[in-house]
Amino acid sequence: MAVLMVIGLVIALVIVKSSQQQTVVAPLPAAPEPSFTTQTPTTTSRTPTTRTTTPVLPAPTGPSTSPTAPTVPGATDAVVYTVEGSGRAINITYVDTGGLLQTEFNVMLPWSKEVALPQPAEESASISIINVGREVTCSITVDGAQLDQRTGAGLTICTPRR
Repeated sequence: MAVLMVIGLVIALVIVKSSQQQTVVAPLPAAPEPSFTTQTPTTTSRTPTTRTTTPVLPAPTGPSTSPTAPTVPGATDAVVYTVEGSGRAINITYVDTGGLLQTEFNVMLPWSKEVALPQPAEESASISIINVGREVTCSITVDGAQLDQRTGAGLTICTPRR
């Protein structure tokens, strides 16, 4: 925990001292599937035969859910992340729609973000805030019910998992 705090403070100092504006960049699109072309000459024909082979990849497996939490395939929960405070947070990292971690830098407070996470969202929703000097309060609300709220300075983490 102390190492994480030191790393966060170093990042904070670098961001505070830099005059560059940092922008969140969307992830790159998935690369197309590779295809391979081979030529097989035949003895009965004067023109070569061309074959295209596409490798077959196994289907990705989704995250497992606990047997006590029944889910409907494709069902989502509305998750609202909120950070209260004054000034700016060095960065805010949260689980976004699709289960991907997103980080926003030099964020003006107060801040709020709504995402849709697969049910049960309690298993994947999370937000962490790095700031220096000022207290912030984070909260996670799933389908209108507040599941976690924390107040802290430096590194503050909210997650409904206990």
